[in-house]
Amino acid sequence: MSYKIIVAHPGRQHSFHLATALYKAGMLSNYVTTIYDLDSSRSMRFLKHVLSEDNRKRASSRKMKEVPDEKVVLYGTFSGYLEAALYRIDKSRYFCRALHRRNADYFGKKVAQLAIDTNVDAVVMYDTNARECFEILAKKAPQIKRIMDVSSAERHYRKKIYEHEIELSGNDGLKHENAYMWNERIMNGLMREVQVTQYFLVGSEFVKQSLLECGVHDKSIYVLPYGANVSSMINRSDKNITDKVHFLFVGEANYNKGVPILIDSFYKLQTDKADLTIVGAYDKKAWFIIKGMDNPSITFTGHITFDHVQKIYEKADVFVIDSFSEGMAQVGIEAMACGLPIICSYNTGLAEIVCDGVNGFTIPCGDASALHDKMQWFINHSEKIRAMGNAARETAQNFTWKRYEQNAAAIVSSIVAN
Repeated sequence: MSYKIIVAHPGRQHSFHLATALYKAGMLSNYVTTIYDLDSSRSMRFLKHVLSEDNRKRASSRKMKEVPDEKVVLYGTFSGYLEAALYRIDKSRYFCRALHRRNADYFGKKVAQLAIDTNVDAVVMYDTNARECFEILAKKAPQIKRIMDVSSAERHYRKKIYEHEIELSGNDGLKHENAYMWNERIMNGLMREVQVTQYFLVGSEFVKQSLLECGVHDKSIYVLPYGANVSSMINRSDKNITDKVHFLFVGEANYNKGVPILIDSFYKLQTDKADLTIVGAYDKKAWFIIKGMDNPSITFTGHITFDHVQKIYEKADVFVIDSFSEGMAQVGIEAMACGLPIICSYNTGLAEIVCDGVNGFTIPCGDASALHDKMQWFINHSEKIRAMGNAARETAQNFTWKRYEQNAAAIVSSIVAN
């Protein structure tokens, strides 16, 4: 039996891959978003004309190669552009999040109406964007299955993690970055989103656990690990024992990603035997960034495009990501695909694919001592880095987007048939 399914995301994340999987399986009714590189889009053509080269690349990437344009529906494009622009200038995220909630409600209403008008079998939406749509469908079209792809741990669960860390450290940086989690109205809305959802797609056991803690039934949760770019052909030679160990972090350099702890841990190492490169956007006024910039062995690159990141991977030895909460950190899989063993926190969603001492190490989030010890271990055992990197590369081959698409189509089909 052929099903009709809408995939809707006002942004992007990994929704292109889910839509592509369903299209190949003959199940995609429409892919709905706000910003997309349609051949007929005058606004996109204008943007490409005035944007910088890097931003033109980003704009051109908002297009699926295998899904025809006639399957794509756009709602709220102007508001989407406004939100994207505001995200770059609103460092506090206060106004950006407020606009996001407004846009999500409008977007959800439009998706719900499209779903009802086209009489689809299911709608897949993404966390923080699904509540309005799913509430309408639950009331007006309960026969349409409501599936939420949860890209990060449930927010109430995350808040408990943050509160524990704040209590231990005495530093409220996590609360400052995630102020909305202390807003009862917003958090109630996010809980309603979970409660009105019937089925959940999650990238890791960590995210599944966060939903179970919030009362979601085990049988409604489907673990669907993400894919990543694992086509790297980087060749590496064995390290000389006298060489420095090059540690690498890639991601937004903030509290959520554990960057203050990473910098503190690095300071306790012998800097004549190691250096650290931090790739990603950062706030120059943050105390931990200022501290890091005072260390000549720490390099901040700022945000760079993926092709440039690949070159940095070539020179790195060990990848570090000690986040307090992720869904499944694709950047960790990409690093492993480049032949890098990793040090990751359990909360990155990578714990189930990292085997201690074989392809990396897993540590508790927020544990500066454990992070320091594992970084020091790589310095003391640098001769093992290449073998562990090769094992990491083999692990990463199990997480291709092709495999994700095959698994996604099978899981969504089984949900709709249920």
